Amino acid sequence: MQSYVLLLNVVQFVLYAYGYLLIATAVLSWVPDLVQTPLGQLLFTISDPYLALFRRFLRPVRIGTVMLDLSFAIGVVVYFAVLTYGLSVLSSLLRG
Repeated sequence: MQSYVLLLNVVQFVLYAYGYLLIATAVLSWVPDLVQTPLGQLLFTISDPYLALFRRFLRPVRIGTVMLDLSFAIGVVVYFAVLTYGLSVLSSLLRG
């Protein structure tokens, strides 16, 4: 039983870390000079495959002269919703 709890904690840590990485990517994207740094490139390399799933279906919305990419916001909301529900189900399954 203890190994399942440890496994669940490790999975939870990794998944939440990726969620925070997504948020860090959003913050970094607001500062164009930081996007070109090695850290910025690493964050975008890690987060882009997931976000590309949403960008494929949700095109940026033009508001005046600004293009607003809603795919990121929807991607993060979906990620945390599935994460919360998925961890709850996984926890229930492991507890028996």
